[in-house]
Amino acid sequence: MDVAGLLANNSGGFIEGISVRNLLSAEPRGRNPCLMDALKRVGLAERTGRGIDRIYEGSLLYGRPLPDYSASNQTMVSLFIERSEPDAEFVRLLTEERNRGAELPLQSLLVLDALKRSRRCGIAELSEMVDIPHQRLRRTVELLCEAGLVEASGVGQNRSYMLSKKVYGHGGKAKEYVRQTDLDRVRYPELIMKLARQRGRVTVSDVRELLHLSDGNAAYYELKKLKEHGELTLVKRGPRSFYVPVKK
Repeated sequence: MDVAGLLANNSGGFIEGISVRNLLSAEPRGRNPCLMDALKRVGLAERTGRGIDRIYEGSLLYGRPLPDYSASNQTMVSLFIERSEPDAEFVRLLTEERNRGAELPLQSLLVLDALKRSRRCGIAELSEMVDIPHQRLRRTVELLCEAGLVEASGVGQNRSYMLSKKVYGHGGKAKEYVRQTDLDRVRYPELIMKLARQRGRVTVSDVRELLHLSDGNAAYYELKKLKEHGELTLVKRGPRSFYVPVKK
């Protein structure tokens, strides 16, 4: 160990089929199954070989940076754990969630950590940041939304996620939450116009769902501003009204 953190090197590269990119999702297997079975029988090892999961989970539960295997190569596996102060408020939040019976498996912890670092991103961006199969990742994020730890906005390809007000407030970072949501509002016109161009038309209901707004009045206000700025044209009126992009 040095002032920067803990470094552990092990001779021999990863087993075939396993790399830094799929450490958590690859099927666990040992180089010598017979030896692994013998060690398991005498209680000296786990046959499942999920030690890496435990390293990641421990780092996240204690509010520390993720373990770094990036220096590994074909002849050596290298693990670096950076020395840092724990995120005490984040740890307290996770502890409270577990104490009230909320299940926070490793996949959920990885998503929360990724959103804590990136502020806001979609499924595609999250998929680049965490080693979780796509369908499981989508399900994990939606479960975190249901638990009130993550907030979603938009639909389809425009759907994005950020840590909830509950998480920011718990960490004494209410200002960061407000700042983030204000930045989202700045992007409202851009998102609406992107949807309008993709579909060729857009309605109040579309905008309400896209921007995750609580009522139709706010959606109508956003469309009205774009109409006044010459970006959209109103077609029809009443309950079947819709807007189309102005051709330029």
